[in-house]
Amino acid sequence: MIMGSRPFHTEQFKENLKTKWLGRTFHFIEEVGSTNSYLKRIPENELTHGEVVVANHQTEGRGQHQKKWIADPGLNLTFTAAFKPGKADRLSLLTLAFAYGVLTVLRRYTYEAVFLKWPNDLYVGSKKIGGVLTECTFLGVRPERTLIGVGLNIFQENFPKELEGEVAALCQVSSKEIHREQLLAEVLNACEMIYENWAAGDSELHKSISRNLIGYGEWVRLKIDNELLDDRYKFLGVNEKGELLVLNNNLELNTYSHEQIRIISGSESISKIR
Repeated sequence: MIMGSRPFHTEQFKENLKTKWLGRTFHFIEEVGSTNSYLKRIPENELTHGEVVVANHQTEGRGQHQKKWIADPGLNLTFTAAFKPGKADRLSLLTLAFAYGVLTVLRRYTYEAVFLKWPNDLYVGSKKIGGVLTECTFLGVRPERTLIGVGLNIFQENFPKELEGEVAALCQVSSKEIHREQLLAEVLNACEMIYENWAAGDSELHKSISRNLIGYGEWVRLKIDNELLDDRYKFLGVNEKGELLVLNNNLELNTYSHEQIRIISGSESISKIR
């Protein structure tokens, strides 16, 4: 078992960073409440597109629905990237696209299958290994900034009792040596290309994302605002806007953008849906 906080070597991170702009403005903070909140406080005229902040210990990290993200000091990756997209359309797809970029990197490290779970979680096998949280602020209809926060379990192996059996750390499912600095650089390298594809309106991006979503192509059940629907729906993934697509029993196409929707596949225990 791996114990104890680990230092983060900024120079090692910079040596592995191959991006043109993502992460080139970089902050490492030993402890902060939230990396998203840190970037929110930077005035717009001082915030750089692609600016990244990493916290060795994030004390007030959040997941979806204001749930607290549990992360012990120096054992995980908690960071936020700031973007200044020119327009507000397809921001839902951007969240999934960034998570997909992270997924492509995790697959280099683990012998287990890695999946995305609608709307923003990363799973290794049947266990959650990370999540993505996007927050946007607007000036009129134009997005002033889009902040994508990522939390990844890397070396932490002890979690609250209520999460036992439901979460995993990368070190538990990897036979490779893991360095947080190199892993972060690889994620940013991948996500810069993904962002540029998203910004260019890549017509294949949503298809690549869809193929990696849990339940894709299956007949699933939907849970909306915590209410389980009786019918089954065929999960078709997401469209170009990042909206969820399903076929109902009458083979009619239903589209959802509501993040309170949960996909429940046949292999998933309904009692464990949170």
